[in-house]
Order: sequence, then structure tokens, then C-alpha cells
Amino acid sequence: GGIIPIVTIAPNYPRKALIAKIEGYVTMSFTITEAGTVVGPKVIDSKPRRIFDREAMRAILKYKFKPKVENGIAVTQAATQTIDFALAKD
Repeated sequence: GGIIPIVTIAPNYPRKALIAKIEGYVTMSFTITEAGTVVGPKVIDSKPRRIFDREAMRAILKYKFKPKVENGIAVTQAATQTIDFALAKD
């Protein structure tokens, strides 16, 4: 199966982006450990570039995932996740 997030943390919206009404996303690759924590996140795509990267990185490190189980044993797993940054609609 796919990756199953158990805990997701909403990222902080960067102040500059909020004031300028900029929306975007950040896609990261990382490893899910046997414990379900995130290690080694890397930004693989973002729009606009670099605006949201730091906050997305901070958020993904707090995520928890259901670990992948093979033959009854939790194993590490490579994964990707996209975090969207969208302004609240009035």
C-alpha cells in the first residue's frame, strides 16, 4: 500500500507570502523509519521556488506515518509527500 500519515502538522504560512497573497506547494522525498518518523527530507519540487521550503521541511519532520510492515516486521520506506500552501478563502 501507500504511505499512511497518522499525524500531520499544518505548516506555518510564511509572513511574506501571506502579505503578498502567494500560494504554492512543496514536494519532498524522505525516509519513513520503522518507528514511523521522518528522516532525511529533501525538497524535490516547489512553486514558487524556496518561498515555502523551510516551513514545509519543519512541518514534515513532525509528521508520523504508519510504518511499512513486511513479514510482520516494521521496515524503513522511501516516500514523497506534497504540502500545499493555500490561503483561507473568505
